[in-house]
Amino acid sequence: MGKSLTLNAIVQQILINKSHSSLTARDLAEQVYIQYPEYCQKKMQKNNRTADKKSVCSQLAAEINARVISLEKYNIFSTTDRPRKFYYDRVENTQIPNSVKTPKKREEKEKPLYAKLAQYCKNILDISALRIDEKTSSKEEKNKNKWLHADMVGYQDLTTNFNEITKECLKEYAAQRSLLYSFEVKDGEINIGNIRESFFQTVSNSSWANYSYLVAEKIKDERTKQELLLLCESFKIGFIKLNKDIPENSEIIIQAPRKELDWNMMNRIATENADFQKFLRKITSTYRTDDDYARKLLWE
Repeated sequence: MGKSLTLNAIVQQILINKSHSSLTARDLAEQVYIQYPEYCQKKMQKNNRTADKKSVCSQLAAEINARVISLEKYNIFSTTDRPRKFYYDRVENTQIPNSVKTPKKREEKEKPLYAKLAQYCKNILDISALRIDEKTSSKEEKNKNKWLHADMVGYQDLTTNFNEITKECLKEYAAQRSLLYSFEVKDGEINIGNIRESFFQTVSNSSWANYSYLVAEKIKDERTKQELLLLCESFKIGFIKLNKDIPENSEIIIQAPRKELDWNMMNRIATENADFQKFLRKITSTYRTDDDYARKLLWE
């Protein structure tokens, strides 16, 4: 083992070898202990600590959890689960068709799809969807906000059909009164060549929400579908097949599981993006408004 081998590089190698897997910091620590005993021994000697498995794994797990940002340089990202899980995104090795290489061209093709998705959300899912434009994000540092937020977000009022007595009780009870959604929209089809880039972009910018979805017009073939099913199950993401000709005929192919909101990530997005700030303000105003008609107008 070379002297230059770092914990970040070790974690990267472990995740590369465990293709399609996501591991907690504790899982990774145990793999480091098994696969890199010499590294662990030197680390504990340097800190004047006994190199037993429990103490080594506890220290390594704490360090890995503290390296969320620096690990991104090694293409290692984390989910918002508790405990969080780490995964390796091989997007740099993915062969991406020339037709989608240019961000500007891709954005132009995807732009008409946002209104179609909003139409489907409103008329079929009873969700108010809003566009989150990356142009309203802070541009202080290049790539700082890459994959930070999804293309669209959604708000679903759970009290729409409640009577006033129930609504008042719910308000005082401080229970959850709405669900938040996040959608990453892709033009065309999801295929074996672009699936990992599309999917892990969704994981990166959408997993803060109660429900997170990747949206596209088509899954190319059975091989791609099986890969997508595996990834969705592992990372708690859903898939919506969008019908751009008749949006109401769009379909949830893979149902996303419900998750708790990640307020830390929501705060991070709101700090950087003006559209997301507007989204949160609309939710706040909705909660403060008792009149049903006025609440509906907020989302028109």
